[in-house]
Amino acid sequence: MRRLIALFAALLPAAALAERPVVASAAPGQVAVTIYRDPQRAPGKAIYKARPGAFALIAETREVDLPPGEVVLRFEGVAGGIVPQSAILFGTGPREKNRDAALLSQKGLVDAFTGQSVILRRTDPATGKVSEEHATVRSAAQRLVVTTSAGSEAVYCSGLNQTLLYPEAPATLSAKPVLTMTTKDQPGGRTTVTLAYIATGFDWDATYVATLAEDGKSMALLSWLTMASGDETSFPDAATSAVAGEIARSEETRDDTSDRLKNEARWLNKWADCWPAGRTHQISLRGVPLPPPPPPGAPMMAMSPPMERDIVVSGMRKVARAQNVALAVTAKSESLGDLKLYRIPIPVTVAARSQKQVAFLNAPRVRGELVYRSKVYGAPEDPQMLFRFRNRKDQGLGDPLPAGKVVVYQDGDFGRQVVGETSTGNKAVDEEVEFVFGEPTGVTVENQELADKAKRSWTHTVTLRNANPFAIRYEMEFPAGDNRTYTGLPGKLIRKPGKQIWAMTLAPGSETKLVWRSAEVAGE
Repeated sequence: MRRLIALFAALLPAAALAERPVVASAAPGQVAVTIYRDPQRAPGKAIYKARPGAFALIAETREVDLPPGEVVLRFEGVAGGIVPQSAILFGTGPREKNRDAALLSQKGLVDAFTGQSVILRRTDPATGKVSEEHATVRSAAQRLVVTTSAGSEAVYCSGLNQTLLYPEAPATLSAKPVLTMTTKDQPGGRTTVTLAYIATGFDWDATYVATLAEDGKSMALLSWLTMASGDETSFPDAATSAVAGEIARSEETRDDTSDRLKNEARWLNKWADCWPAGRTHQISLRGVPLPPPPPPGAPMMAMSPPMERDIVVSGMRKVARAQNVALAVTAKSESLGDLKLYRIPIPVTVAARSQKQVAFLNAPRVRGELVYRSKVYGAPEDPQMLFRFRNRKDQGLGDPLPAGKVVVYQDGDFGRQVVGETSTGNKAVDEEVEFVFGEPTGVTVENQELADKAKRSWTHTVTLRNANPFAIRYEMEFPAGDNRTYTGLPGKLIRKPGKQIWAMTLAPGSETKLVWRSAEVAGE
């Protein structure tokens, strides 16, 4: 009996087996967006606004009315960069899933109406008269071919107003990105489902605004989190957060060919300027008025994409001392295993092709020291200014610092001025942090060198000058493991990971001479 049933099912038409009710969900009721940082982007390098290189985890909660049995769920308005194989559905068991790539576009319409009748609207180059006639779409493989009462022709670019008018939008095309999922057999009824998936085209970055105290012994540190979306879909009133740290990713979820599909949707042939392509709001349907045609002789150009824009979530930003900045919204930090999650405490809109900024750290007084340092590679280099501190609570901070750009200010006689810019990598709690932000003009280093080739050694006479009216801490940094020894310096070398430090205090307006030797280790 079972064999007879199986045989009968196998003989049923495929269409009959495939017919399942379709339930469309136009938009999520609630959405959460968690953005990850591009690990390949170097600290301090700006986000690529046109195509952010990281991804986001998006969780959408929707209410749907399901009939009993197996149902095809159409999730409209998902992110355009969705990775279908990453999608998980909670609330009802899925059997299969598919990203619907047939978006409402010029190419999609031409493909859908190949072999069918449309209206061809064009302008006579000689008279400028606009006419409409019935035409049948025959091919669009390399160039649009149509058949009219005059015969078949390959449509060419006249530079005048010309387009195709379609009787309706095919049911197979969608104006929004769509993910479809087929459920397992279920009892039906109103159901709350959550769709979670990874989407490419997102990124975030940290920017630190540091105000150095007049005595150089502390700085106020205000940090901004900038989130970028290069996706075509907006997520209003989203619970938004960002994750700091690097995570491993599967090659299967790095690209889902959405870029190729989008390019195909925008491209018909090299005469695409004459045949509008690509964007949903530009497609003409029969009975819907077109935008006014361009003047005769002017080519039809595709509408430019929306301009990128920065949206500041914080309510007030005072360009005064950082410790006096009033913040309306500050992201809250949470632990996520070995990673750090920064959660915005209020719902915000993650708009399509935009950036959003919110404060995530405000430390009014981080104690440290201002240091003037020369790195030594054979001979000391010109000194750099840096502010060094230990990332601990008793020093005024004690929070993980994500990689990002640092802008350093200092208040002077003429107001608050920028004194330097730098970048920092990811810094953990209790780690030593250095913001190297400039080259001083009041501290100079002069080196004279005498080489003894036979002994493979060098004698250095270094003159240090401090023209400042205040004392400074000066350091020379020697690389560790460079197969050299350094002798003759007063005091001891302080060993740190990967380097050795020699330090002294230079009095205001002073000149100091040092004689020291370096030699290559024998046998190396």
